[in-house]
Amino acid sequence: MYRLTGLPLMATAAVVAAVGLAALIPHAPIRAETQTRNSLSLHVEETTGIRRTRYPVNAQVPFPPGALARADQVRLLGDDEEIPAQFSAGSRWPDGSVQWLRVDFNASIGPEETRSYRVEYGPGVSAGAGPGRGLALVEDADAIQVGRVRFSKTAAPLLASVSYRGEVIGSGRNGFAVEDTDGTVYELGGDTGVTFEIVRGGPIYVELRYSGRVSLADGAEVPFVVVVEMPNSKSWVKVTASVDDPARRLRQLSFHSPLTLGPRPWVWDFGTDRWTYGSLRNEEASVVLTNEVEVGGATGWCVETGPKGQERPYETTGSTRPVVAGWGHLQGETEVIAFAMDRFASAPGTYRIALDGVGQASFHVAPAAPLTRHVLTVYQHFVGTPVQIGAATSPPSMLHPLVARVDQAHYVASGLEPPADR
Repeated sequence: MYRLTGLPLMATAAVVAAVGLAALIPHAPIRAETQTRNSLSLHVEETTGIRRTRYPVNAQVPFPPGALARADQVRLLGDDEEIPAQFSAGSRWPDGSVQWLRVDFNASIGPEETRSYRVEYGPGVSAGAGPGRGLALVEDADAIQVGRVRFSKTAAPLLASVSYRGEVIGSGRNGFAVEDTDGTVYELGGDTGVTFEIVRGGPIYVELRYSGRVSLADGAEVPFVVVVEMPNSKSWVKVTASVDDPARRLRQLSFHSPLTLGPRPWVWDFGTDRWTYGSLRNEEASVVLTNEVEVGGATGWCVETGPKGQERPYETTGSTRPVVAGWGHLQGETEVIAFAMDRFASAPGTYRIALDGVGQASFHVAPAAPLTRHVLTVYQHFVGTPVQIGAATSPPSMLHPLVARVDQAHYVASGLEPPADR
């Protein structure tokens, strides 16, 4: 027996009744988020020896079936402080839960440094930190504006406008193209038959996707995909084309960008082991960097200059190491385009970068033997002069992104393999 003292008789009876009633009412369940809030470690590594400042990180985090219902039930922490990040589902399991989670954010990290972050996830988790400066998308019937860059929805032309300080896109070939074994050239894209999709809509990272088919002269069709990527922390545009060619009808994939940089001369340079540079003084001027990689592994590069179509050797591999990294700059009075061609001279074939006095920039890769799949990635970083001040990053850093991985145990638990470094 319990005895309540200090209360009038009626009050005592009321308390007893209330206690008894409470015993009959089932307790409310513990909120789900307190039971299912989980976390995992995400490690970001700089592998090239270059300091990165607000450099984009594009992580892919795997989850087992049912572990993460929605991509918005996540937040990112570093040193117990929330980090502005963008989350989206890269793929889903049959039950609809997230299989691969894309985590996009910016990190400042020193040469060869590794930093660890914590990804919290579960029904009770949501991101609270805003991105600060973000990319705004404005879409209309035939184009989409991403910050200061405008893209068509047909992939050809691809870059409709780039205007950070002034317009730098001129007239000329604009987008990707393939060449068949007979030498016929076909653009990837055009007015019909292209599907356009916004894969990641910012504000930290934007990804656009174009897909379609190219009709060849013999009536065959080859499918293609063009992907455009832009981070909010850098003024670069990354473009990638992949073309499937099971019958091996194609021999070359190329990308073309028409630039306008004001009055000449324009200064160019290439990232050879001796830093090769020169100038384009008139519309007829041209410079071409070619790197041949033989099947046996031998390689050598050559830079040729002169009137277009009449170029002569300017610098060659010579007796030095045959090193050329597939990057360089084209600079006018106020604008610089830092460019980089991913996996340049990485497999047998011919790799070529051409610039001319009209402003046409072209990037080509022709494999030594026909392939069933062709891929080409080109970066263009639009900055002001001088490039040492205008650019917050370098072409080599564009070509070597930060590596992001979770612990091996998390891959095992999800049943998924770690993604490639790039």
